[in-house]
Amino acid sequence: MSEYQYYEFQALDQPLTPKAKALARSLSSRAQIIGNSVSFVYNYGDFRGDSLALMHEHFDAMLYITNWGTRQLMFRFPAHAIPTSVAEAYQYSLYGDGYGDQIAWLVEADHVVLNLELSETEATGEWIEGDGLLSQLTPLRTDLMRGDYRAVYLAWLRIAAGADDDPTEPPIPPNLRTRSPALESLSTFFGVDPDLVTTAAQASPAHNEAMIDLTGFIDRLTEAEKRGYLERLLHGEANLDTALARRLREFNDSPTQQSLIPGFRTRQQMVDASKMVKDARIDAERQAAEAARIKRLDTMIPYQDEIWARIPQLIAEKTGASYEEAVRHLRDLYDIAEYQHHLPEFREKLNALRAAYPTYSGLQKRIKEAGLL
Repeated sequence: MSEYQYYEFQALDQPLTPKAKALARSLSSRAQIIGNSVSFVYNYGDFRGDSLALMHEHFDAMLYITNWGTRQLMFRFPAHAIPTSVAEAYQYSLYGDGYGDQIAWLVEADHVVLNLELSETEATGEWIEGDGLLSQLTPLRTDLMRGDYRAVYLAWLRIAAGADDDPTEPPIPPNLRTRSPALESLSTFFGVDPDLVTTAAQASPAHNEAMIDLTGFIDRLTEAEKRGYLERLLHGEANLDTALARRLREFNDSPTQQSLIPGFRTRQQMVDASKMVKDARIDAERQAAEAARIKRLDTMIPYQDEIWARIPQLIAEKTGASYEEAVRHLRDLYDIAEYQHHLPEFREKLNALRAAYPTYSGLQKRIKEAGLL
């Protein structure tokens, strides 16, 4: 099987510069430059660039995916966009040396890069397409700058799953019960156990950030701060709205999206609890499926005679597809008979049907394989 590596970089806060485009082309003839995005696909060989250096110098988002299971997502933020306390709380390395599976915040003079990396997941052997994945995940960058730390919490759930020790969870962000499409995409990208997410969400409060009017706190800014924000606006600083909103939230005493509950559960405690959540989910799904099946059977019961009459018509067509359809009808009739406790009558009719077509080996084989005898 051929290997597959996909790299994509995006500039979000500013247009992709000519320097960045020229650098991308110099790194590989495989560079695909569309708008503010640069991507590379490899079926053999390796990327010659330094992903972290490219992020520090030119890009705001990066995704790397392989068909052997490696997953990596990086975001670049303006300096001070992420409080130091948050970076410290949501920093984790599975191996303790900053290599491989990790949540790392890499600080430069004027920005910080978040690196979410999973060195190997359970690869299915199926071909994996990376095109379009990063665009599904970039809204998380804005969320993080606005104080929504659910993305790094979900990343911790997955990365800590491989720990040999039993780490305690990081601070629990609000609103884990309701997740955006971008958060769902992140969970899928890293393969986060949905039952573990449900377990984690049990300790996560619900806060409606949209209901908080921050304009009422503007007057609490000092004149120097107001002038500073206006000057930054004049100079075209990207994401200034999120920076101002974050500052205004500091004046708000009521719970907000940034209100974090200290983590108190160990990974193993959450895994054990998630097993009960999984059992309950499977039972609920089974009951729902059975209810749907019974509802379907109830709608079919008045039409049993018509279904029996349709089967010889299908058999007469003498094609594999018509035999398959005939057997599907027989399967429905079997389920109805079982539901109504009329299986002897069904078997009598089925035996008569089989006796009418003794040489139709394709039909007879399909009936046996369907388990109707």
